[in-house]
Amino acid sequence: MAIVGFVNAFRCTPLLVQIFLLFYALPDIGIRLTPFETSWLALALWGGAYQTEVFRAAFEAVPKGEVTAARALGLPAFQTFLDVTLPIALRIAITGATTTAITQFRSSSFMIVVGYQELTYVANRIVSDTFKVFETFGIACLMYLLICSILSAASRAFERRLLIPGLGVVK
Repeated sequence: MAIVGFVNAFRCTPLLVQIFLLFYALPDIGIRLTPFETSWLALALWGGAYQTEVFRAAFEAVPKGEVTAARALGLPAFQTFLDVTLPIALRIAITGATTTAITQFRSSSFMIVVGYQELTYVANRIVSDTFKVFETFGIACLMYLLICSILSAASRAFERRLLIPGLGVVK
């Protein structure tokens, strides 16, 4: 029940509000976090809540007949999990997990509000020095696009590696 509460709390509140709470409200109770700590903690908690749901759904989507068949063949519960449930759940979860990871990466730009020097922060500083808005943010966009494209390509390669012939096609 505590996990459900955690997941709902972090999925149902905006990341920006969570960042503000961690950085500006925690000092009121004596906990001070640096911009770096705030950024990573906020992204880890927020992304972890979404990844939890991705994997929960994947494990629930494993056909019960697969588990029943493995148990009928005499496999112990842990062996059934390792050899049957986990491989199927990973195949199901990979797309959602990658999408969540990409969203998490793109959301790192929110960390500018606490002064963490990530890509958007650095681009903003360059613009304030050079006044080259289009070029600077254009390059930042291309960098985000490149990194997200690499993550997507890696995901597709991993999906192909996990593919069971005859059970689906990875495009």
